[in-house]
Amino acid sequence: MAVPPDVGDEVDVLLRAGPFHAALRAAVERSGLTLERLRDRLDRRGIHVSLSTLSYWRLGRSRPERADSLRAVQAIETILGLPRHSLEALLGPPRPRGRWVSKQQQTRDYGRMLEPAQSLAEIVRALVGPSDGDLRLWSQDDAATVDEHGALRTIHTRQVLRAVAGNPDRYLAVYCADVGTPPDALGVEAVRDCRLGRVRRHPGAPVIAVELLFDQSLRAGQTHLLEYRFTIAENGARSHDYRRAFRYPVGTYVASVQFTEPCLPVRCYALAQPGVDATQVHGDELALTPGRVLHLTAKDVRPGVLGMGWDWS
Repeated sequence: MAVPPDVGDEVDVLLRAGPFHAALRAAVERSGLTLERLRDRLDRRGIHVSLSTLSYWRLGRSRPERADSLRAVQAIETILGLPRHSLEALLGPPRPRGRWVSKQQQTRDYGRMLEPAQSLAEIVRALVGPSDGDLRLWSQDDAATVDEHGALRTIHTRQVLRAVAGNPDRYLAVYCADVGTPPDALGVEAVRDCRLGRVRRHPGAPVIAVELLFDQSLRAGQTHLLEYRFTIAENGARSHDYRRAFRYPVGTYVASVQFTEPCLPVRCYALAQPGVDATQVHGDELALTPGRVLHLTAKDVRPGVLGMGWDWS
């Protein structure tokens, strides 16, 4: 089957920008497969999708949402020679029905630990998927930087994740910036051993959530090391703390904040919220090192919030 020479370029563009149905259509055309042959290839892999369903996906009349449909999309990526998760990442958030509704209680846990609560819950709910509870944090290291104006600018995170069930292939990362930060000032980068999937920013609040996609699914008991970074454009608002919310236990946690002269805090202290519905309390005072670094360590962390606060005067 003859393929126009510019189809390949179109596929690459659509895989970056979407929409899903247009990228699927272009990728199928580039492959030279008919929908019937694509369906047959899926059948051979034990994945059964009707011809009408494939047609609806290609035309944008419906989209894959359920677990078996998402497995079909992953198989289509392999059959068509596309990068892993490239089509799947273009899918919008699933409609809140059936098993998705049962996940909403988990997403509200974020909203009771960090502010703005309602905005955070709305954004997280849009991305929570069926494997949301299949991962646990083995360890986590957050390294934040504060600029010369006293504003948080970057948070670099290094995590070791452990699969406890299913075959998870992604992790949901969330960041809430200081009040007054424009929502479009928030950015995210996949640094090591992960790729960006769906990214959601709240239109009226400084909240961002992102899927971090693995190159392969994890087996129960398997661990995965990844790194990612949230960035905040200049906004002029001073930060007064850095906090991390944990919905599930974590083995070890290390947090550090690097300050930039001449804007240095005069007093630093630990922050803790020992439980989803508990009150946040100030802990022991913390020392700022000669290198202008503040840090906190914790072991066997339970669900809740840990962090550091500081006073500028």
